[in-house]
Amino acid sequence: MRLKTVLMLCVCAFTLNVRAQEVQKSLAQNLEISIYNNDLALVKDFRRVNFEEGVNQVSLEGVASKIKPTSVIILGDDIHVIEQNYDYALLTPYNIVEKSVGQVVQTVRTNPTTGSQIFDKARLISFQGGVPVLQFDYGIETEFDGRLVFDQLPAGLSQKPILAAKISSVQAGLKNILLAYLTNGISWNTNYVASVKDENTLDLAGWVSINNQSGVSYENAKVQLIAGDVNEVQTPSLVRGAVMMKSADFAADSLNSMGEAMPEQESFSSYQLYTLPNRTTILDKQTKQLALIEQNKVKYHKEGRVYSRLYLSGDYKAEFEKVHPLVYYVIKNDEDSNLGVPLPQGVFRFYENDSKGNMQFIGENSIGHVAKGEKMELAIGKMFDVFVDGKVDNIRKVSEEIIKDAVTGRCPRYKIVRAYDVVVDFHNGGPKAAEIVFKQGLRSNTKIVQENIAGQISEKNSSEYEWQISLSGDEDKTLTFTAEQTVEETQCH
Repeated sequence: MRLKTVLMLCVCAFTLNVRAQEVQKSLAQNLEISIYNNDLALVKDFRRVNFEEGVNQVSLEGVASKIKPTSVIILGDDIHVIEQNYDYALLTPYNIVEKSVGQVVQTVRTNPTTGSQIFDKARLISFQGGVPVLQFDYGIETEFDGRLVFDQLPAGLSQKPILAAKISSVQAGLKNILLAYLTNGISWNTNYVASVKDENTLDLAGWVSINNQSGVSYENAKVQLIAGDVNEVQTPSLVRGAVMMKSADFAADSLNSMGEAMPEQESFSSYQLYTLPNRTTILDKQTKQLALIEQNKVKYHKEGRVYSRLYLSGDYKAEFEKVHPLVYYVIKNDEDSNLGVPLPQGVFRFYENDSKGNMQFIGENSIGHVAKGEKMELAIGKMFDVFVDGKVDNIRKVSEEIIKDAVTGRCPRYKIVRAYDVVVDFHNGGPKAAEIVFKQGLRSNTKIVQENIAGQISEKNSSEYEWQISLSGDEDKTLTFTAEQTVEETQCH
């Protein structure tokens, strides 16, 4: 049975045993955080410390519990960091019990009949997997069904994560320092809402979701979001001059909370950097959503796509039936489409009003980082009213000749040209028109020699041939084409 722990403290406050000056919490701080996509953030915390001349023991509270200790940088004017230690032992019920092993504790049980409390004392001899082992006067309990009460806290526990540093200062006085570090446990992602308005335009809104599981809250912080795939993150090179701030600089920056509604965007190194216009508070264990972009009347093109299941090779007459096209929304990320801004990776969700004006969800898909000028092709589902049937209707041998240089006894090698006559039927049973792209894979030695609807080689894949098929409501249409394939085969007589 897992332990229910009640803390009964005989002290009113728990003070850390720090020999010299601590951070002056009453003075303003300037907190900045740069958040990456991959569960990583750079925290820059500007603080004031009242130094004495010589060696000072400084306690910096409120750092993230998932900090990367080896990434910590402490900078300041005329100071030198001699030693720094990160204290992982937080004040939690589990840690209190674990650090009390070997001590005598008070136990409490509840009488199931009367409900009265039964008090006793026992030595805590083990605590493994959340289960205490207690030694009473009458013996050892391994399945204790009561509570433990502690008279005092064990040494070495703190209410907040602490970075303790031994810092030498050239002269005494109040100084600005910069505490910077990398931490895991905080990341961001983007969700897009695409509201389809008509057959050509949609309204696009983008929201940033910041998930903070780093073990600390970031109060009134300047937040920057970095979009891009970071393969290796090293401790950033921080300029010492950034620490040398006047008190007025702290106050002015903290009050700069008014600005544009949307984040400021810029290219940074190989990434995109988004700076939120207003300072914000990100609490620990909180997911916060913030507006990223809002753009109306974005142009799009909707089409259905069918990838042929006909394999044009040999003497096999392939066929398929009732294949419903995938629905693709195609959006060019440029100014002509009323967009033209870098889009961080995320999820696109599409909504559209039905005939009675009720909004309906019609599908979703994810995107990677989309640069300005790049095209997005998002599959969100299948067309219900449209389906396609196809078959290789006939296979003909156009020509056959012996390859003279390859004649070996009774098994000469032939150069053969075969023709594949293909029929593809498109059916639209719905009232609305539909645009369908039919794609046929072709081997390198195959070419289209006849077609009743003009097609072309795909721009993206030279081994694909595609046709644009326009269907009106309740219309059927048939595509026929002939593909010729040249192969070499050995035939034994």
